[in-house]
Amino acid sequence: MAAGLVVPVAGPYLGVFTSLTLPMGTLNDDGYELSCTIQGQEVNETDSYGMTLVEGIYRGQNWRVRLRGLEWKSGLLAVLQGFGCQQPLINGVLAPLLQLIGSRWTAFSDTLLLTAILGNPPSVPQTLTAASAAVAPQQQSSFLMTSKVRELPLEMVLFPYSTVVGSVTMKVPFTVT
Repeated sequence: MAAGLVVPVAGPYLGVFTSLTLPMGTLNDDGYELSCTIQGQEVNETDSYGMTLVEGIYRGQNWRVRLRGLEWKSGLLAVLQGFGCQQPLINGVLAPLLQLIGSRWTAFSDTLLLTAILGNPPSVPQTLTAASAAVAPQQQSSFLMTSKVRELPLEMVLFPYSTVVGSVTMKVPFTVT
């Protein structure tokens, strides 16, 4: 009897921060990591059950994308210093300007588009589009100033936005094809 054929789905994605059409550049082998934190309120303080969890209240989801860039591309720097910078790069270098303190975070969000590069076998999903992405609040980026390849770790938050899926308007953090 013949064994079943397993077709693993693998392959890199090309990332672009779209309004500036800035590629995110080469990443370490982990690529883009999409993660979700489900928010909820535990119901666990009752007379009958003490501190036993007896129910939960759904309170939403927080979606994030993590990556480790291996090159100083405009897209990575635009994400890192996107607050109030009309030109995310000044002569191609990092220029952390402190301006517009107290502004809404989403005012500096942009569309993040991830596209699968390989098509055979097709990667799933082929594309991921987050229309309101920005560097995550409280995110700390650091890189070593050494002879090793410098990695720039970034975490982006995917804010919810309204879009039409089929014929229904929905609030989503991203769409996929």
